[in-house]
Amino acid sequence: RFIEIWNNVFMQFNMAEDGSVTPLPAPCVDTGMGLERLAAILQHVHSNYEIDIFDALIKAAGRETGTADLANPSLKVIADHIRATSFLISDGVIPSNEGRGYVQRRIVRRAIRHGYKLGQKTPFFHKMVPDLVRMMGEAYPNLASQAQRITEVLRVEEERFYETLANGMEILDAALADGAKVLPGDVAFKLHDTYGFPLDLSADVCRERGLSVDEAGFHAAMEAQKAKGRAAGKFKMDKALDYTGAGNTFVGYEQLDGAAKIVALYLDGTPVAELKTGQQGVVVLDSTPFYAESGGQVGDEGVITSGSARFDVGDTQKIKSDVFGHHGTVVQGTISVGDSAAA
Repeated sequence: RFIEIWNNVFMQFNMAEDGSVTPLPAPCVDTGMGLERLAAILQHVHSNYEIDIFDALIKAAGRETGTADLANPSLKVIADHIRATSFLISDGVIPSNEGRGYVQRRIVRRAIRHGYKLGQKTPFFHKMVPDLVRMMGEAYPNLASQAQRITEVLRVEEERFYETLANGMEILDAALADGAKVLPGDVAFKLHDTYGFPLDLSADVCRERGLSVDEAGFHAAMEAQKAKGRAAGKFKMDKALDYTGAGNTFVGYEQLDGAAKIVALYLDGTPVAELKTGQQGVVVLDSTPFYAESGGQVGDEGVITSGSARFDVGDTQKIKSDVFGHHGTVVQGTISVGDSAAA
């Protein structure tokens, strides 16, 4: 049999969209021979996955997923991905929903899904970091010094995904249960939007079953939601409150109540001097313990009192980055701009 060690790619031209070619300023040769292929040659094995590094990581994946059959291809995926994700974290790439962080999240979730496929229903992936550090920490001291941080980042990401993984897989299975050959685009989008399944993860599952995903339908559903979001955002901006005063002091990290002064009131989006019993409006204070909706966390609810008057706060939103608007209803008395209050 033949084993490919390298393949020479002679890079000489740049091809434009119209098919025309122009010479590269610096032609070169790409051999395609990476570290693993060199190691395979020197260790007299037939594939990258048989070298010492991967042998140890595949055994670790088998241990953590309770899989005795070390030839199972899912173990190779997990072994490859623990190395990739750990080095990414050591280089400062944290799982997120955009850019390189999203690539990282997709790699982590793909590995977790393969563990789930092997019957592992609780977090396991982060437990392989010490095995990786034992194999590669000496050559890459940065990996060893950050082992605890890498483990923690992966553990948090894993626990977050496991909370929704089972529900997402149930929906995916149900959508494919009646012999469907294509996963509908709207289902793929729901899996992405609600359960954190990247499109390529749904495509992976379908590919294993000889099925495909309606990618055009997925992108159409994505665009429809973006358009809806833009429309909602525009509406919110049209209704923005006109506030030109000083920013407020947020004391909510230290305390849940505090003394304050009412610096502005709004009724139907218009500045007013007072709000009376039964009126719904927005109160701005000079100091507040109320947390305004931000970063996915909902705004606080509570009570603002001034003398015998009482304003029930149902939500707290930012008017500006340092100005919080307390949305609610006056349930007793009248509150006025300039009043002292307890929040």
